[in-house]
Amino acid sequence: MTFMDLIWTSAATIPAAFCAWLAARALEPHLSPRLGVRLWQAARLAAFAPILVVLGAGLIPQQQSANASSVQVTLGDGAQQTVPVAAPLFQPILDFAELTVSSVPAALLPLIAVLYLAGLTIMAARGVLQRGQIRTLIRASVADNGRLSELAQRWRARLGLPQTLARVRVVDAVISPFVVGIKPVILAPDTLAKRDDAEAAIAHELMHIKRGDERDRLIGETLAALIWFNPVYRAIERRLAAARELACDADVLDALGPDQRRPYAEAIAGLAPMPAVATGFLTDLERLRKRRVEAALSHTGAKPRALAAVLAGAAILLAGAPSAALAVMLSGQEVQGAETRVLSEAVGEQVLAAQEAAQAEDHQQALDILNTIEPQSPYDAFIVEQLKARALFELDDFPASVEAFEAALVSGGANEEERYRVETAIFQLSLVMENYDAVRQSLERLLQFDFPMSGQMSRTVAQAYLQLDEFEAALPYAEYARQVQDGEDRDTLLLLQYLYEQTGRADDATAMRQIRLALFPEN
Repeated sequence: MTFMDLIWTSAATIPAAFCAWLAARALEPHLSPRLGVRLWQAARLAAFAPILVVLGAGLIPQQQSANASSVQVTLGDGAQQTVPVAAPLFQPILDFAELTVSSVPAALLPLIAVLYLAGLTIMAARGVLQRGQIRTLIRASVADNGRLSELAQRWRARLGLPQTLARVRVVDAVISPFVVGIKPVILAPDTLAKRDDAEAAIAHELMHIKRGDERDRLIGETLAALIWFNPVYRAIERRLAAARELACDADVLDALGPDQRRPYAEAIAGLAPMPAVATGFLTDLERLRKRRVEAALSHTGAKPRALAAVLAGAAILLAGAPSAALAVMLSGQEVQGAETRVLSEAVGEQVLAAQEAAQAEDHQQALDILNTIEPQSPYDAFIVEQLKARALFELDDFPASVEAFEAALVSGGANEEERYRVETAIFQLSLVMENYDAVRQSLERLLQFDFPMSGQMSRTVAQAYLQLDEFEAALPYAEYARQVQDGEDRDTLLLLQYLYEQTGRADDATAMRQIRLALFPEN
């Protein structure tokens, strides 16, 4: 994926984020605070679905697109394959994507890239500035060795956290306590130790650490910087930040007990304003404080329902699916995948005509039709050359049939299984024509494939090696053919007897002769 592909794909996060935001806002009132976090995390994932799908498209095998109609094509080895001949169902979206990209003048593409990089640079600079302001607060702070540290020690033990984790530092500033850093530090005002709500504040910040909320906030901050032009995604992160606070409050209240609901709500109501560097995405702090107070007073300690979480997450992820599909189209990956595995419309019509002629046993007419086709893609060429090979085979022109099969191989339109089938056809035709140099070359290529070999094919390989006077090489294939075939076969037993004789295994040859004569007495 090119850099411009990434920019077009990123643009698709706007409708994806909008759909996810709408779905999450509708579901959030029906979920507990803890499930609210999972809900908005799912919305975050759905917003990034276009980028994730495009990046992952290159890691999974390409799949053939669904089509309105298809036709059964007989390949050269007699196998049947469904070949799509109509435009994909996604063709309207493909056309829209192509129109969108082509409508932008080429001269503007560098400008768009520069604007994106400029915005990314500004966001990175903003993040560095905020980190610098936090470091200034930390440098001005001192380690607390009094009441706050004792409270933190007690709550670390209560929450199962290491005692060396998240030291408390105090600073002479009008702030609320907050956690900062990958290696977390609790930064609090130096007046907190004298207040009645000190324990609730320390418990709240340590609960954030136990829940991994600071790590999740930093992930959201990074993702928001990458798609800085997407205001809906920033709205999702704001709702997720609020949900983390509500869920953290619920966990602390569970630990404190129901009788602490009112004191804890009063502690929230008395919070001092936090500096901008510590608020993350919480831009509407007053409204959030009111929500937290109301949630604390009405807290029941009820556990979230797993089914509700699954259904909510699924709904959110589905909301991002259409935009993810559009992003794949915009990136060009699905366009290329569809073109390589789907016959173009004009070629498909001619293939149908050739198939009808072949079904009527008029193979020369089928060949004439196929010779007029001008393939539009590697997959077109692959299918057309295979059908030519089949028609030439029916016309007893084996050398030309082999040439057509070889042209199908070099077309670049075959997958691994299709290449194996074509190589098998070339091998068998070369053996029939007693072209042993071609047999050797085809056999070497054929044995490189990692596909299970049938008993019939294994015996054919053994016979090929026999024709090349390579008896040791032939023997394992003849033995395998006998092992996997359904019941004994006279020709296989005779082949094994001969190979044992030629390889100096007289006892095995005698035993094989006795088995053969017992099962198939000679007249």
